[in-house]
Amino acid sequence: MQVLETFDREQVERLLARGERFWLALLAPDEATVREAGELLGLHPLAVRNSVEFGQRPKIDDYPGSALLVFFGARAAEDGDGLLPAPVEVHFHVTARAIMTVRRHEADLLAPAYRRAALEDVTTAEEALYRALDILVASFSPALQAVDDEVDDLEEQVLDDPRPEIRRRLLDLKHALARMRQVIEPQRDVLAGHRDLLDRLPEFHAHGAHDTLRDVYDRLALVAQQLDSVRESLSNALDLYVSSVSNRLNEIMKVLTIVATFFLPLTFITGFFGQNFPWMIKEISGAAAFLLLGVGLSLVVVAGLATWMVRAGYLGRPGRGTPGGERGP
Repeated sequence: MQVLETFDREQVERLLARGERFWLALLAPDEATVREAGELLGLHPLAVRNSVEFGQRPKIDDYPGSALLVFFGARAAEDGDGLLPAPVEVHFHVTARAIMTVRRHEADLLAPAYRRAALEDVTTAEEALYRALDILVASFSPALQAVDDEVDDLEEQVLDDPRPEIRRRLLDLKHALARMRQVIEPQRDVLAGHRDLLDRLPEFHAHGAHDTLRDVYDRLALVAQQLDSVRESLSNALDLYVSSVSNRLNEIMKVLTIVATFFLPLTFITGFFGQNFPWMIKEISGAAAFLLLGVGLSLVVVAGLATWMVRAGYLGRPGRGTPGGERGP
């Protein structure tokens, strides 16, 4: 099967006149090109209009002598580029003698299918379509695996330092998975409910078309399971981030509470002696009284509080027989 990656009206007319099967692969064509190619292939005007206006949902529409299949693959983010995986929309116009694909994204996921279609073992539109759908479905797995690997790396970073930018990246990945889910599950449902549409096309064998779409459906079911697994890992990572931030906040509050607890009795002592009672002014004087009552009393209070906090488990390792430690026999 010959693959044409640019539209040449004369070449298309020659192939149609000779009855040769071919694949017309268009990248971001203008409206005039889509309409002209559709006219040569005998496509329905509604099918042509759908390819002029992208942003379609996954679907299979059958028309007299042709069918329109809107299918999605996925572009995986490359290492270090910071981009998010995203669905790639591809329109398949299938006739008995030709396949026309229309896409707008630069990522050519169908390049391996073009090479296989050019080989001698791919002689029918049915088999070429199967190769293309199989490659598009397979493109989801690397994209999802890349997200899963990044989530694992972000989890390790969360344990070390739960920074706000990590949370933003996790949320971005969550939104990207939501967009992929919006095409994966509808594609699976479309193939499950419309397996008989391609049987109506000339030279599409009933059993072959059913087997082809069933195989693609099974692969989509596995991709849907992988998507659910990655979404669960991502939700766990977000929960881990919230838990890490909460634990960090608890540690900060613990330190501040301990500092405030130490200063509470010291503030009382200094406040009490700072009230200048007449008796205290007359009876307490000299360096010895200052060291004993001013410094010594404060040190005794601090040492007593520190001992109690250590034994209670608030500082250092919990002691035995305390609320936070191990109980003795």
